[in-house]
Parts: sequence; C-alpha cells; structure tokens
Amino acid sequence: MIQKVVLIGAGNLATSLAFAIHNAGISIMQVYSRTIEGAKAIAQKVNAEPIDTLERLHLNANIYIIALPDDIILQAVKSLPRLNGIVVHTSGSTSISVFKGAKVDGYGVFYPLQTFSRNRIVPFKNIPICIEANSDGTSDTLKQLAIALSGIAVHMDSEQRRWLHLAGVFASNFTNHMLAQAYRLTTEHRISFDVVKPLVEETVRKAFEGNPALFQTGPAIRNDKQTMEQHMQMLDAFGLSDLYKELSLSIQNLAKGKKD
Repeated sequence: MIQKVVLIGAGNLATSLAFAIHNAGISIMQVYSRTIEGAKAIAQKVNAEPIDTLERLHLNANIYIIALPDDIILQAVKSLPRLNGIVVHTSGSTSISVFKGAKVDGYGVFYPLQTFSRNRIVPFKNIPICIEANSDGTSDTLKQLAIALSGIAVHMDSEQRRWLHLAGVFASNFTNHMLAQAYRLTTEHRISFDVVKPLVEETVRKAFEGNPALFQTGPAIRNDKQTMEQHMQMLDAFGLSDLYKELSLSIQNLAKGKKD
C-alpha cells in the first residue's frame, strides 16, 4: 500500500505530479529543491516538508520520485543515502541503468508522457505513465501508483522509452514550435490566430484516425512548385525559408517511402 511519497524536484513536472499525488489521497512527506524557496512553493500546497539537501531525506517513504533534469539525475542518485523505499526517475530518455550501484533495493522509471508547465497544473487522468522496474514486486507497486494517478500504466523498457521520448519531441515540441511560427506569421500581419484553430483541430483529429501520412495535404504533397517558391520568398524575411524547404522535402520523401 502506497502511503508516503517523497518528491525530489520542484520543476514543471514535479508541480503537477505533487498535486496529482496529493489529490489521490497519498501523503507527500517531503519536497526537495536545490533552493528552499523552490521546495516551499510546492510543499506548502500539499502539506509537505520542504528541504534543500538530500541528507535530510526521510528514510522510510514508500516511493522517492526523482523529477529533475536529465543531466543531474545521476548526480542525485549518487547523493542519495540508504533508503528503504523504491526510487524512480521520471525521465523519458534516461536508462534505468542510472540506478546501478545505488543504495536501494527497488528502483525503476515512472515516466508520464505529457507536456508540463510550472504555472499550469495538468490533471493526470488518462495520461499514459510508462513504468519500468528492477523486479516484479517493484513493477507492481509502480503500476499501483500509475493507476491511482492516471488510470493508465504502460510497461516499457529503456530502449522503447527512448524512442517514445523522441516521438514525443516531434508530436509535442516540434508541433508547438510550428504553431508558434504560425502565430508569428498571422499576428505580424494583423490576422487573428483564432482563425487557424479549426484547421489545427481537424488536422489532429484526422491524424489519430490512422497513419497521419495518409492524410497529408498542402503544396508539398501536391508538388505545387509555384506555390512553394512563393512561400519560401515570403518567408525569407522571417528566416524560415530553409525550414520550409526541408519540411516540404521530408513530406515528399515520406510519401515516396524514402528515409529523410
């Protein structure tokens, strides 16, 4: 039974995760951040103790969740005291092998596939949570937590998770960047960005009906060279003509079954 959790981290993911755990009726004993102010920002809202040093960790929590940037996960693992609970990280691209040599018996990965922002609390319901563990018992416990928070637990090894994380970059980060550029083009020419909304909604809706490549539209898939040349000329002032050209070529290559 999961009753006590310690959250190591106070960033975007940790913020939403803290509220999800708290709302699930699970006690958050401590919230760690490198600054006490960062820890307090979350801890005060979920009735937890804020700490700014790993030496002060309670040793008997059920689960310790490391929600830190990828490049400092290993450092955090090496700094952990001997703990009696399960330790997990929340990274999509960091292998479970980062826990090799750690002073814990149970360890694993608890990776929610979602985009998080510090000032926007994201409900965890229906977020796929990818789990990996060093033992069946640890896996069962992580699945229990995933089901309590979102209802969706997906067993996935480190290699699969790396590829999923990469796919997520295309699906989320790059998509958002394209929308940011569309916002830039519309607003700089006094066009309401709201006009684009129905187009984006229909594009996403169709994409999840099957293979998105089968629903591709636009000048690149039609090989409309005249329109494409016009677009690239228009984009010169924005420094986006090369990006437009590369994306158009990628669309055409995918349609032909080629590797970009």
